Amino acid sequence: MKELSIQVMGEHEHEIAELLQGLGLPKIVSRTIACLSSTNEMTSRDLEAAAAIRQPEVSAAMRVLRANKWISEREEKKKTGKGRPVKVYKLGVPLRQIVELLESDKLVSNEETMSDIQRLRELA
Repeated sequence: MKELSIQVMGEHEHEIAELLQGLGLPKIVSRTIACLSSTNEMTSRDLEAAAAIRQPEVSAAMRVLRANKWISEREEKKKTGKGRPVKVYKLGVPLRQIVELLESDKLVSNEETMSDIQRLRELA
């Protein structure tokens, strides 16, 4: 039997994920960002184990992160030299920058909501 060292989300990462989810990010994206924010880089298999998500969910989360330009990735050949290369991911921007983007989106959304409420008051 091989001994493997598997990283899992701790209390800190769970709190980050919950807060990101509260700001409107999907659960799998939130968990992925939380894991990547606490490490330098992770393979897709590491992310599956750490974030407790399945491989298709890792792929879906990466599509969202790529679309927002929040991730950088590279391929690494397996040590055996056989099979497909393994994808290795890391956050392409600091977590702080992601939070700032989410904050500005929420501010715009709240301003629009308040404007709508004000207009309703005027019409009532």
